[in-house]
Amino acid sequence: MVGNTSQTIVVAGGSLAGHTVVAELDRRGFTGEVVWVRGPEGEAPYSRPALSKELIQGKVTPEAIRLPAPEEYRIRLRIVDRAVCARLDPDADRVLVTHETEAGKEPSDGEWLPFDALFVCTGMRARLPEGFAGLPGVHCLRTLADAERIRERLADRPRTVVVGAGLVGSEMAASLRSCGLPVELVVQGLLPMEPVFGAELGRFCLDQHHARGVTTRLGATVTALSAEGPTGPVTLTFDDGGETSADLVVLGLGAVTTCGWLEGCGLDLSDGLGCDEALRTARPNIFAAGDVANWRNPVFGRRMRVEHWSNASAQARHAVESWQAGQEGREAPAFADVPYFWSDQYGLKYQMVGHARGHDEVQVERTGTDGHPFVTYLREGRVVAAAGINAPRAVMRMKARIQTEGMTTQGVYTR
Repeated sequence: MVGNTSQTIVVAGGSLAGHTVVAELDRRGFTGEVVWVRGPEGEAPYSRPALSKELIQGKVTPEAIRLPAPEEYRIRLRIVDRAVCARLDPDADRVLVTHETEAGKEPSDGEWLPFDALFVCTGMRARLPEGFAGLPGVHCLRTLADAERIRERLADRPRTVVVGAGLVGSEMAASLRSCGLPVELVVQGLLPMEPVFGAELGRFCLDQHHARGVTTRLGATVTALSAEGPTGPVTLTFDDGGETSADLVVLGLGAVTTCGWLEGCGLDLSDGLGCDEALRTARPNIFAAGDVANWRNPVFGRRMRVEHWSNASAQARHAVESWQAGQEGREAPAFADVPYFWSDQYGLKYQMVGHARGHDEVQVERTGTDGHPFVTYLREGRVVAAAGINAPRAVMRMKARIQTEGMTTQGVYTR
């Protein structure tokens, strides 16, 4: 049993990290009250990775991707839906919660919630350039509602342009093409997913799109969008003066952290929410987990922020452990984890472990009967990341190696 019955913990954010914090507090027998502010969506937590894959392809329903939750929590839990934490009062240890229906009101119209501990799991929102918002036929993909709006359009067999070729954009292009739709993929660089996986797997990804009939526009940036009425085509203008048109445009332009509500509170917001190795912020009763958390990872000896599914749940559990350690008067452990993520496209599973940023050497070999590339990334002679296609055992072996070698030589990569 942790905590006491008079304590209040506020959990900000309703995706995987927030869901996991609540479940972990319940599992550990927290006896106080948990107030879970789940965000503006008004949805029970769900699997976000499924949005650009199984859900878009119609292989699963929204209910099938809901995150499992106990029929009844043992903790005293208050769920606040369609609401966000709008302001932190660090001197009084309280947060201001405002509801979606109160968007036109001043922040003082919300409810101030005092806390003994605050877990910030507010994640990210889709990046949407000014002038692109609100255009008919133009959609981002970040939420379940976004995915359902896109799905509604697919029955008309629209010609679709996907703008952006990171993980979400590449997955969307693959999913829509797998549904038999005409797809054009706009790649700002020269290869899809190159910033994530590097050139070798980027070329492989590009070849897979071409082999399945996706049209690609490389080295292009959209400078303007215009729509011809509520149901007319959308015209996209590019930086080289070229144009194309589409019935449906999906923007996969990345995401930005949602921690602006913490400005002016003495916290490090230079890239997400800055934390120490134990996921504690500059205020010891405020913790962060998931996409928003920027912490020093001792495996690599450097700060990082990881925007992947498995990291969110692992960090959430660790943040609760760090809080409990403080309650029990013991030292909070460091979150020393090797990032892992995957992408499913055309029946192929891309997997990557580690943190390739700053690598100075790449080694490429071929694996499996199909000879798919397997890439190892090194820095100063040490393996810091690895990626492969349909090679789960090889990838996981590298994960264990990176973990062991990194912890053996902590601080090697500190700058």
